[in-house]
Amino acid sequence: MSYVRPPNEAHKTLTERMRYLASGTKYDSCNQSAVCHAFAPDGRCIQLYKTLLTNYCSGECTYCPNRCERDTPRVSLSPDEIVKITWSFYRRNVVEGLFLSSGVLGDAENTSEKQLEVARKLRSQGFQGYIHMRLMPGTPKYLLEEIADVANKFGVNAETTSSTNYSEVCPNFDYKTDVLQRLKWTKELIIQKRKEVGYGGRIIGANDTQFVVGAADESDRDIVHTVNKFMDKYDLRRPYFMSFDPVSDTPLEHNTPSPQWREVRLYQTSYLLKDYGLRARDLDEIYTDTGFLKDQDPKVLLAQCNSEIFPIDINNANLQELLLVPGIGPVSASRIMRSRPVNCEQELVRMGVVITRARPYIKLKGCCQTNLSAFMEVCS
Repeated sequence: MSYVRPPNEAHKTLTERMRYLASGTKYDSCNQSAVCHAFAPDGRCIQLYKTLLTNYCSGECTYCPNRCERDTPRVSLSPDEIVKITWSFYRRNVVEGLFLSSGVLGDAENTSEKQLEVARKLRSQGFQGYIHMRLMPGTPKYLLEEIADVANKFGVNAETTSSTNYSEVCPNFDYKTDVLQRLKWTKELIIQKRKEVGYGGRIIGANDTQFVVGAADESDRDIVHTVNKFMDKYDLRRPYFMSFDPVSDTPLEHNTPSPQWREVRLYQTSYLLKDYGLRARDLDEIYTDTGFLKDQDPKVLLAQCNSEIFPIDINNANLQELLLVPGIGPVSASRIMRSRPVNCEQELVRMGVVITRARPYIKLKGCCQTNLSAFMEVCS
């Protein structure tokens, strides 16, 4: 497939275009640099070369710096250029793969075809690295099926929690058909690919999506309940959150930016759902009256709201009770279950417990560990 560069494209060097398109992925799960971090299904952190195919876009998303009506320099990288750059980074061990997104080149089908071309060329040249593709709302099912043959991970951003909110921030697309239907198809393709025998030994990542926090009027409670629903319905494993930051010359340029801490607290809350086995309804009591999170660790807030169950006895508590203790995570809770009886805080520290956080909520040998003398007594 030949690539024709748009005639009105700004004249930029390859390095300048790379910089523009790396910064243009601000609202695609990553920060504004050419390398981003992702997590493989085994939990390993991997580095990916991150770029847009182009920042040309026919979309009118009200928060986006690349929206079609905004006056900004437009640049592109051809599929061959992206393939060459990816190989260069990969061979020098700078990255372990590619994260590829794009502005909407006319429509979703045309854009996804160009993204697919990049992945196919890499694979045909023997590329064994990780390929994560952020696809456009409305990508046809046949292209999703073909992308599933070459990509490790792919998905569509939900951006918000409802059709009403979505129509306000992404007026070109339909939430139910262009986004939710694609999440459903992605789930089915992931299940299918994981069942196939001899699928090249390639790791198939779980379904993922992203929310732009603060561009619409949804509350944190709405976002968390939507994430929980997506986990149940679409096997969502990792939600991404990007704080809204108003961009000049967009319809939302005068809106208030979303504080960075809100994004952090939503990530912490999502971990309670996916790693700790909690349900969205279990967290309803930690929000403000208007449904927003406070700038405090949600797990600590949850413990404070259920103070009657603490302190728990480390040697008698079940796994779910241990997971409710601030400072104890899934790994350390499992170690405690395997290693009991536990005799002192020092043993807990060796198991990975953040003891300064856990101390007010636990008992050892029937005693609460509140000070140094108590610690020394239990350990003696």
